[in-house]
Amino acid sequence: MYPIYYGLAIIASVAALIGTIVIAKNVNKPENTSSPEDDAKQLKSAGNDTGSIPLLTTIYAITFVITAILMWIFIF
Repeated sequence: MYPIYYGLAIIASVAALIGTIVIAKNVNKPENTSSPEDDAKQLKSAGNDTGSIPLLTTIYAITFVITAILMWIFIF
C-alpha cells in the first residue's frame, strides 16, 4: 500500500514542477511591440496584472495539502 502513497506524492510533485515550468515559460516569452503607443498600453495594462503569483500559490498549496495528507496516512 505504501508504494501507492509514494507514487501519489511523486505525481503531485511532478505536476507542481510542470506547472511551474509552464508558468515560467509564459512569463519569459518576449513580447514584440512595434510602436511606443503599444508600449504605453502594455505598461498601463501591466499595472492591473497581478502576475503568476496567485497561480503558483494555488499549485503549491494543493501540492502541500496532498503531501500533508499522504504523510498523515503514512504516520498513522
